[in-house]
Amino acid sequence: MRLVLRRLAAWRPLENPEAGYTAIIGCNGQLAAMIGADLKMLSCQDRENLKNIVIVIDRPKSEITFPVEQSMRDKYPELPLQFAYYSPTQTRILNAIGWGWAYAWLSWSTGIALTKTRYALLQDFDAILINPDALEQRYGAIVERGDQYLGDRWYSGCGVELDDRLVMTPELMFDAVHVRNHHRPIDLFNHVTIHHGRTVDFDTFLYAQSKAGKKSVLPIAEEDMVHPSQMICQFTHLMAGRGTLAPDRNNLLLVPYFMYVGGEQATLAQQHSLLRACDGKTVPFFGKPLEIGQLTQPHRAWMRKQAYRLEIAFHGAVRHDVEAYFDTLDHVVVQKTPVAVTI
Repeated sequence: MRLVLRRLAAWRPLENPEAGYTAIIGCNGQLAAMIGADLKMLSCQDRENLKNIVIVIDRPKSEITFPVEQSMRDKYPELPLQFAYYSPTQTRILNAIGWGWAYAWLSWSTGIALTKTRYALLQDFDAILINPDALEQRYGAIVERGDQYLGDRWYSGCGVELDDRLVMTPELMFDAVHVRNHHRPIDLFNHVTIHHGRTVDFDTFLYAQSKAGKKSVLPIAEEDMVHPSQMICQFTHLMAGRGTLAPDRNNLLLVPYFMYVGGEQATLAQQHSLLRACDGKTVPFFGKPLEIGQLTQPHRAWMRKQAYRLEIAFHGAVRHDVEAYFDTLDHVVVQKTPVAVTI
């Protein structure tokens, strides 16, 4: 995969950077309307040092059915928006791979290549910061500490240990000069290698971190962010037919809600209707069958909690359409799925 991808992205060293930071958002073109949720959040943030918002969409502009640029510029004229798109060649190769992390890498690499500021932020497409001071706090911390990488927590898993002191990518703020001057884009991609005598499967950005750079963490409190982690990768995998979804705890039914937060109401209404009519085992979801019968009660409650947290943050109360949507999900799973009986 690295051999195939390495020619798809490039950048030059960043010289004479501007002060401040750039937010980079990788956007799934099929969910282009959902970008409104991220921009709604950014419009509510203290953003004194936010100089640019680069939105990278994973297909050519001609293939986007939603008028995302005009719609978002009209709705958020106060935000410094810049849109970028995959080329036909990039789209064809990424679609053939069909792996969410490959899309994330190319979108972020494209955004980094367009960055003109000293620092940049990876703003996850499925993450919404509620604390309006969160971004400026992170920017102040990375400048004061002189870090190259500032994460919200240390990474652990796939052979990587906490003592390795490598930070995770959600809401990662980093020194764009350091990254572009010391690494190629492919250095940011996932990499299986030997690290401190251990075989590790480095996630995005971890390999580059392991080579050089000062790192630290600034935790984000649970109540300050809604982040159904890997929701977009799960969407990509379902659309690609990869069959890698956890049937008991995937986050895909939050996608229509996130689009609703972004101002696109039709998808939530349509998915709600499909839930009401389904058999409690599977439901049509963006043209694909989505298994829902094994979604556990704790996970359904967790998804509802995330949505309600955003509702209260943005609207002061939970809107009826949102409450009804999650009520219906609970009803169809509990009432229409047979209960196993042990004899």
